[in-house]
Parts: sequence; C-alpha cells; structure tokens
Amino acid sequence: MNSANNAVQYSSMDSVHQGIIIQTTKYSDQKIIARVFLKQLGLLSFIVRTGKTAKSIQTGIIQPLSLVEFESVIKENQQIHPIKNIRRACVLNSIPIDPYKSTIVLFLNEVIQKTIPDNYSNPALFKFLWDAIILLDDSVDSRNFHLWCLLEIARHYGFYPQLSDENANYFDLKSSFFCSSHPTHSMFLEKSESDILLQIIDKEWPEVQNMPMRSSGRQKLLTGLVLYIMHHLENSREIKSLNILREVFH
Repeated sequence: MNSANNAVQYSSMDSVHQGIIIQTTKYSDQKIIARVFLKQLGLLSFIVRTGKTAKSIQTGIIQPLSLVEFESVIKENQQIHPIKNIRRACVLNSIPIDPYKSTIVLFLNEVIQKTIPDNYSNPALFKFLWDAIILLDDSVDSRNFHLWCLLEIARHYGFYPQLSDENANYFDLKSSFFCSSHPTHSMFLEKSESDILLQIIDKEWPEVQNMPMRSSGRQKLLTGLVLYIMHHLENSREIKSLNILREVFH
C-alpha cells in the first residue's frame, strides 16, 4: 500500500476537524468508540457520548461513511481521543432512504474498514471518499457506482489496472495488467468482464453512470474487483456485505 503518510502536528487545544465515520463499537450504555478517517491525521479512534445528557449526540449522525465535523484535542501517542460538538458536515438526502444507495454505502464502508490500518494517512483517498459519497447521494442511477468506486479506491491505495497489450482479452488480477492470453494462474477476469473493465478505467463517474451493463457482468466484475483489492493489500478478510450487494443488484 502506498501510504502517503506525512508528518502531522498535534495540538493541546480544541480544533475543528472533518472526518468520515468508518466504524463504531459500543463502549457502554451511553458511549461508543468511533473510528474516524481524517484528511491529515488518518484513521483515529474517538469516544462519543450517545446518552441523554446535553453533551450527548444522536446516534443517527454516527452512521457508516457519514461526513462529520467535530471538535477534539488530538494528542500524539493517545489511542482514544475525546470528541465534542459533532455534527453533519453534509446532509445526505437520498442515501438514507434509497435501499440501493444505502447498500452500496454498507458495502464500501466494509471494504474501507477492513483494508485501512489505524493511523494510516492518505489525504488523496480521504478527498476521494468524501467527494464520492456526495456523488452517490446526487446520482440518478447508482447501479455501477460500486464498481467505479472500487477501482478508484485501488488507485488511491497505489495500484490500478494497466493496459500493456492492445489485443487485451483478459485482466490479470495479480499483475494488474491486461493480457492477450490466459494467465497461467486462476486469478484473472474472463474476456467479457475484462471488456467491461476496459470501458470503466480512467473514466469519470458521469460517464460510468450511464454505461449499459448486464447484471451478470456487473456481478462477476464486482467479485473480481473485490478479489483484486484484497489480494494486493495482502488481506484475506471476508467482505460479508458482498452477498447483500449481490442480492440487491441481482
């Protein structure tokens, strides 16, 4: 993984931060631990009050891939940081009520959750994810979004499909290259899925959004791209929401 880790500055005073909620874990009846991805400081853990006091928050704000703003004193070498005045940085209108979009968010959140390490800083990945959530919320047709988004996540992690053969028939998931003949191993996309991938790479979302695609091709490419990302990150953890996504986009 090409981490874009940079030296960061920590403050002893409250600072306003923007973050993307990645994971929450119940800590007590009135507190949760939230893992939040920040632009410069990376993935950090915060303790959040969810009780009935004036300082507590509504749990609806702390949802997968929520875009939030908050105040916190973040100290170096501290595992869990305090948080206060957390609020939505951007109101999402369609994702909470659209079953297709909310399922995509559930899936993408799990991919990020299971691939991004603690304290990992990648400002470009942060900006992409932030903008991507807004794009998804504004999208008229979201059926191809998770495919395009997985590719861009791979790009920001440091690997992306490469075209080295004009007679490309197969995409080699191990080498990240398209090739004209079957690879000698089993980790590759067949020609039909490779053709779809060729149409998507290096395209902006508006172009991919209107791209016609059969459900069967979308499903096979989705499976291949998940395998592609997990292989290159040397991660064998199962993406459980993949089956839910398949059912929704059958």
